[in-house]
Amino acid sequence: MRRSFTLSVLAPTALCVIALLWLLWCFIALTLPVKWLISLVMVLATAAVLWPLHKRYASASASSSTLLAAAAEGPIVLVYGNGRDDFFADEKVKVTAQGSLHRAEKIEDLRSTVEQIWDHSPSQAGRMSVTFSCIADEELDEGELRARLKALRQQLRAVTELTGLVLPVTLQCQFSGPATPWILVRDDEATLTDADGNQLALDDWQRQGSNILCIPVIRHAWQFLRETLLDELQKADRLSPSVSPVAVSIRCGSSAGAENSLWQQYLQRHAVMIFAPEMPPSQPATSFADPLFAVLVPLIVPVQGGRTARRVMLVLLFCALVALACSTNNNRKLIEQTGYGLQRWHAIPMDSYAAKASSLNALQQQALLLERWHRQGEPLRYGLGLYPGARLWLALQQAIDSYVPQPAPKPKPVPKIIRLDSMSLFDSGKFALKEGSTRFLVNSLVGIKARPGWLIVVSGHTDNTGNPPLNQTLSLKRAEAVRDWMRDTGDVPESCFAVQGYGESRPIESNDTAEGRALNRRVEISLVPQADACNVPDTTLPSSQDDDGSEN
Repeated sequence: MRRSFTLSVLAPTALCVIALLWLLWCFIALTLPVKWLISLVMVLATAAVLWPLHKRYASASASSSTLLAAAAEGPIVLVYGNGRDDFFADEKVKVTAQGSLHRAEKIEDLRSTVEQIWDHSPSQAGRMSVTFSCIADEELDEGELRARLKALRQQLRAVTELTGLVLPVTLQCQFSGPATPWILVRDDEATLTDADGNQLALDDWQRQGSNILCIPVIRHAWQFLRETLLDELQKADRLSPSVSPVAVSIRCGSSAGAENSLWQQYLQRHAVMIFAPEMPPSQPATSFADPLFAVLVPLIVPVQGGRTARRVMLVLLFCALVALACSTNNNRKLIEQTGYGLQRWHAIPMDSYAAKASSLNALQQQALLLERWHRQGEPLRYGLGLYPGARLWLALQQAIDSYVPQPAPKPKPVPKIIRLDSMSLFDSGKFALKEGSTRFLVNSLVGIKARPGWLIVVSGHTDNTGNPPLNQTLSLKRAEAVRDWMRDTGDVPESCFAVQGYGESRPIESNDTAEGRALNRRVEISLVPQADACNVPDTTLPSSQDDDGSEN
């Protein structure tokens, strides 16, 4: 048993887990902690699955072996429901010429029974079917009957999930009343086999003797079966799929009528009939509808052995295909990344030196990475014969070699600002240059020279003492006075000047102190680069009034 478990379960499972780990670690792009977490979960899940399988193999029941030994050929029918004791007696298996019948104790054990067969001999699973036997005169509670049918649906769903097979389901119902043979209903066609073994249609059978008297009971029996059993099996349910029996067999006269049975209550409601209970019991040999075997034989599904090997091959094929797809995707991303870098490089103008340098750095990093992979071997995630590193490196290197570095920038001239104390040039509240102020202007304006391309900006400032509009006007007049002196003294064209008055709006110190207010009362002279500034006009400008100059 241990060797069987190792060869049939442990070795294939280990091979599949190794293939999945190879796929995870070599081809799927995830972070290292995520890969470790997935690997741990995979190993723990495998151990959790193998442990109960090991116990199941170690304690395999002898019942499954007996069941398989008896089911040499033909359909394997698991019989559930009532009426089994008369047919099976003390036996669990009945073998007939058409197939084998197996007594199933509880509907809830259907999945475990199929699972035992599936584990030990999967080829037998394709011959299995389920028959639900119902003696209507023994059913006293419709809710209990529907509960058993609902449990059957759930078990059939579990079997399908386990094996992938949909087991055929048949129904056989026995009713009290006038004796009839087994009537087989399939695809809305009713046939039966008479005492001589002849198979007849129901219409032909009813014309023989007094069989016509049985037709009303047969119709009520079929209607009872549709309203109870078929209704419960076929109605929609989100927990389990509906079940459509492949065939239904009906027989009357097989049991004595019970006063409180569902069948007797149905007859009283619909046909006002009551059948006497002194009817002789049926023979055990006729307690199962043998014609059902003929229906089940075409439904046998061949299931070959080697299920574990096929699953392992499917897992390995899956891993190989996913690895190839991941390698293709990784190389596609590598080509796209390199192509995007080259497109960005060629799209940047040559004179955009900052953007060109940034793009160059990205290309160099990519080229170094490809060169290292060329020396040491590319990662496995780019392998499988799809790696395009050589031609990508060549394209990157050609782009890098075409780089032209930025020439050294010329130093920019720094504007020179001269700050003059207003109180040294003007009397308080006045804007006319006072006597003795000329020496301050001459000493301060030695570095201020008019030249093309530079604008001489003269701006006046005051403190916050007094009226703000008057301070703004005063600052402008003082700036104009300095401008006029520079224009007249140095014979500088008026186009070289720009005069501004800011009043108290731009203090350089706090006006809360006398020292701060003294510093804020100032005239600033600066040179500012400006195109077409200080171009000497062809005509001579007047040397005095601003109005005359502006008019000229």
